Amino acid sequence: MPRLMTTEDVLKALGQYTKRAEGSDRRTAAMLGIKDATLRAWLNDKEPPEKVTVARLAGFLRRVGYL
Repeated sequence: MPRLMTTEDVLKALGQYTKRAEGSDRRTAAMLGIKDATLRAWLNDKEPPEKVTVARLAGFLRRVGYL
C-alpha cells in the first residue's frame, strides 16, 4: 500500500520544482495563484499552507511531473 503524502513531502517537491523550473519564484507563485512572499514562507518553513492548499499543490505537482 502506498504511503500517504505529507505536507513536508509536498513542500519538498514544490521546492524542487521551484529550483528547476524556468523563471522565478514569482512566476511559480503566479502559476499557483499566490503571492511570491507566501511561496517563500512555505518553502522556508515560516508558515505552513492550509490542508486544502496542500491538496491543490499536490495536484499541480502531479500535473507537472514532480509527484
